[in-house]
Amino acid sequence: MEPAQRVIGIDLGEKRVGVAISDELSFAHPLCVIQWESLDKTIERLRQLAEEHGAGGFVVGVPRNMDGTMGEGAKKAVKFARRLNAKSGMPVAMCDERLTTSQAEKEMIGLGKSRKRRRMTIDEASAVLILENYLKESAAMKKRDEGL
Repeated sequence: MEPAQRVIGIDLGEKRVGVAISDELSFAHPLCVIQWESLDKTIERLRQLAEEHGAGGFVVGVPRNMDGTMGEGAKKAVKFARRLNAKSGMPVAMCDERLTTSQAEKEMIGLGKSRKRRRMTIDEASAVLILENYLKESAAMKKRDEGL
Protein backbone atom coordinates (compact mmCIF):
# COMPACT_ATOMS: atom_id res chain seq x y z
CA MET A 1 0.00 0.00 0.00
CA GLU A 2 1.43 3.37 -0.98
CA PRO A 3 1.63 5.67 2.09
CA ALA A 4 0.52 8.65 -0.04
CA GLN A 5 -2.74 6.85 -0.90
CA ARG A 6 -5.71 7.33 1.36
CA VAL A 7 -5.97 4.55 3.91
CA ILE A 8 -8.86 3.53 6.15
CA GLY A 9 -8.06 2.74 9.79
CA ILE A 10 -10.29 0.28 11.63
CA ASP A 11 -10.86 -0.22 15.35
CA LEU A 12 -12.90 -3.41 15.82
CA GLY A 13 -15.24 -3.60 18.75
CA GLU A 14 -17.85 -6.05 19.91
CA LYS A 15 -20.75 -3.74 18.99
CA ARG A 16 -19.18 -1.00 16.88
CA VAL A 17 -16.37 -0.49 14.39
CA GLY A 18 -14.52 2.83 14.54
CA VAL A 19 -13.39 4.09 11.14
CA ALA A 20 -10.80 6.77 10.30
CA ILE A 21 -9.31 7.90 7.00
CA SER A 22 -6.06 9.52 5.98
CA ASP A 23 -5.96 12.60 3.77
CA GLU A 24 -3.60 13.48 0.91
CA LEU A 25 -1.01 14.72 3.43
CA SER A 26 -1.15 11.49 5.46
CA PHE A 27 -3.03 12.94 8.42
CA ALA A 28 -5.70 10.75 10.04
CA HIS A 29 -9.25 11.98 10.57
CA PRO A 30 -12.31 10.32 12.13
CA LEU A 31 -14.76 9.12 9.49
CA CYS A 32 -17.64 7.24 11.12
CA VAL A 33 -18.76 4.44 13.40
CA ILE A 34 -20.35 1.35 11.91
CA GLN A 35 -22.78 -0.62 14.05
CA TRP A 36 -21.72 -4.26 13.95
CA GLU A 37 -24.31 -6.38 12.12
CA SER A 38 -22.52 -9.36 10.61
CA LEU A 39 -19.03 -9.97 9.32
CA ASP A 40 -20.06 -9.80 5.66
CA LYS A 41 -22.22 -6.67 6.08
CA THR A 42 -19.47 -4.89 8.01
CA ILE A 43 -16.88 -5.78 5.38
CA GLU A 44 -19.19 -4.63 2.59
CA ARG A 45 -19.76 -1.28 4.34
CA LEU A 46 -15.99 -0.81 4.75
CA ARG A 47 -15.45 -1.65 1.07
CA GLN A 48 -18.09 0.93 0.13
CA LEU A 49 -16.42 3.57 2.32
CA ALA A 50 -13.07 2.86 0.67
CA GLU A 51 -14.63 3.27 -2.75
CA GLU A 52 -16.51 6.46 -1.81
CA HIS A 53 -13.39 8.08 -0.35
CA GLY A 54 -10.80 6.80 -2.81
CA ALA A 55 -8.89 4.71 -0.26
CA GLY A 56 -6.28 2.27 -1.49
CA GLY A 57 -6.37 -0.08 1.49
CA PHE A 58 -7.10 -0.68 5.14
CA VAL A 59 -5.29 -0.88 8.47
CA VAL A 60 -6.85 -3.07 11.15
CA GLY A 61 -5.90 -2.58 14.78
CA VAL A 62 -4.78 -5.77 16.49
CA PRO A 63 -5.19 -5.62 20.30
CA ARG A 64 -2.19 -7.63 21.46
CA ASN A 65 -1.70 -8.40 25.12
CA MET A 66 0.77 -6.20 27.00
CA ASP A 67 3.41 -8.95 26.71
CA GLY A 68 2.93 -9.00 22.93
CA THR A 69 1.07 -12.31 22.77
CA MET A 70 -2.12 -12.80 20.81
CA GLY A 71 -5.25 -13.05 22.92
CA GLU A 72 -8.76 -13.78 21.68
CA GLY A 73 -9.37 -10.20 20.51
CA ALA A 74 -6.13 -10.13 18.51
CA LYS A 75 -6.95 -13.46 16.87
CA LYS A 76 -10.39 -12.13 15.88
CA ALA A 77 -8.80 -8.99 14.42
CA VAL A 78 -6.33 -11.02 12.35
CA LYS A 79 -9.14 -13.24 11.08
CA PHE A 80 -11.18 -10.13 10.23
CA ALA A 81 -8.23 -8.55 8.39
CA ARG A 82 -7.73 -11.68 6.29
CA ARG A 83 -11.43 -11.83 5.44
CA LEU A 84 -11.48 -8.11 4.60
CA ASN A 85 -8.55 -8.61 2.22
CA ALA A 86 -10.19 -11.60 0.53
CA LYS A 87 -13.62 -9.93 0.19
CA SER A 88 -12.45 -6.43 -0.80
CA GLY A 89 -9.46 -7.36 -2.96
CA MET A 90 -7.61 -4.46 -1.33
CA PRO A 91 -4.42 -4.54 0.75
CA VAL A 92 -4.97 -4.84 4.49
CA ALA A 93 -2.19 -4.04 6.95
CA MET A 94 -2.32 -4.81 10.65
CA CYS A 95 -1.11 -2.49 13.39
CA ASP A 96 -0.57 -3.13 17.08
CA GLU A 97 -3.24 -1.17 18.90
CA ARG A 98 -2.23 -1.73 22.51
CA LEU A 99 -3.59 1.05 24.72
CA THR A 100 -5.15 3.08 21.89
CA THR A 101 -8.59 3.08 23.52
CA SER A 102 -7.23 4.25 26.88
CA GLN A 103 -5.05 6.85 25.12
CA ALA A 104 -8.07 8.11 23.17
CA GLU A 105 -10.11 8.28 26.38
CA LYS A 106 -7.41 10.31 28.15
CA GLU A 107 -7.15 12.73 25.23
CA MET A 108 -10.92 13.26 25.19
CA ILE A 109 -10.99 13.81 28.96
CA GLY A 110 -8.22 16.38 28.49
CA LEU A 111 -10.40 18.12 25.92
CA GLY A 112 -13.25 18.26 28.42
CA LYS A 113 -15.59 15.91 26.57
CA SER A 114 -18.46 14.54 28.64
CA ARG A 115 -18.70 10.84 29.43
CA LYS A 116 -21.64 10.54 27.03
CA ARG A 117 -19.73 12.27 24.21
CA ARG A 118 -16.65 10.12 24.87
CA ARG A 119 -18.72 6.96 24.65
CA MET A 120 -20.13 8.12 21.30
CA THR A 121 -16.74 8.96 19.74
CA ILE A 122 -14.22 6.61 21.41
CA ASP A 123 -14.29 4.11 18.52
CA GLU A 124 -13.50 6.77 15.89
CA ALA A 125 -10.78 8.26 18.10
CA SER A 126 -9.18 4.84 18.54
CA ALA A 127 -9.30 4.27 14.77
CA VAL A 128 -7.53 7.62 14.27
CA LEU A 129 -4.74 6.56 16.66
CA ILE A 130 -4.36 3.19 14.91
CA LEU A 131 -4.12 4.93 11.55
CA GLU A 132 -1.69 7.57 12.85
CA ASN A 133 0.59 4.83 14.23
CA TYR A 134 0.52 3.03 10.89
CA LEU A 135 1.25 6.22 8.93
CA LYS A 136 4.20 7.07 11.22
CA GLU A 137 5.62 3.56 10.91
CA SER A 138 5.21 3.65 7.11
CA ALA A 139 6.95 7.02 6.85
CA ALA A 140 9.81 5.84 9.08
CA MET A 141 10.24 2.67 7.00
CA LYS A 142 10.27 4.71 3.78
CA LYS A 143 12.97 7.05 5.17
CA ARG A 144 15.02 4.08 6.34
CA ASP A 145 14.69 2.40 2.93
CA GLU A 146 15.78 5.60 1.19
CA GLY A 147 18.78 5.85 3.49
CA LEU A 148 17.75 9.13 5.09
